[in-house]
Amino acid sequence: MQIAFWASTLLLATIGLAAAYRPMAVSAGNSISYAGESSKTQLEFRTRDGARYIVSAERDSTVSPNVKPSDIAVVGEVQGSVVILIDTYPSIPGGLAYCQAGKERFLRVISISKKPPEETIRVKLASCRDNIELASPGIEWLPESSTLHIHWLLGPATRQKREELTVRIGSGGKTGGS
Repeated sequence: MQIAFWASTLLLATIGLAAAYRPMAVSAGNSISYAGESSKTQLEFRTRDGARYIVSAERDSTVSPNVKPSDIAVVGEVQGSVVILIDTYPSIPGGLAYCQAGKERFLRVISISKKPPEETIRVKLASCRDNIELASPGIEWLPESSTLHIHWLLGPATRQKREELTVRIGSGGKTGGS
C-alpha cells in the first residue's frame, strides 16, 4: 500500500512540474519556461550552456493572483540579448457576466544579456477590465531595425481613443519610445 501511495505521489509531482513550466525554444538553443506564483509570473530562461535565470514578471489587479498564464508567445528577439514576449491571462470576472471570458495581455521586453536577466519594459496590450483593445494587426516587429510598433483601437494612455507606440530596442534591452 505504501509503495502505491509513493508511486502515485511521485507521478503527480512529475505531472505538476511539467504543467507548471512549459518550455519554449528561443534563439540558438536557449529556452523560456513559465509558471504562475501568487501575483507574479516566474519566467525561467535557460541558456544553451546550462545557465538558468528567473525573472519575476509583475501583473496588475485585473489578473487574479491565483492564475497561471493562459498563453505566452515570443514576438521577436534581438539575437543573444533581448526577448520580446506577450503573456496572456484570464480577466478577473465582474458582476453580471462582465469579463467572464475576457483577457488581460502584457508585452514585455526582457534583457537576457544582463546577469540576471531583467524586464526593461512592460506595456498593457489588451484588457477587458480596463477597456484596452489592440488594432489588427496590433503588434509589428521589425527585426532589421529592432523596432516594435504597437497600434491600439483603445489605448492604455488615451482611454477610448486610438493610440500608437513605437519602441526601438537597443543593446541590452535599452528602449527608446515615441
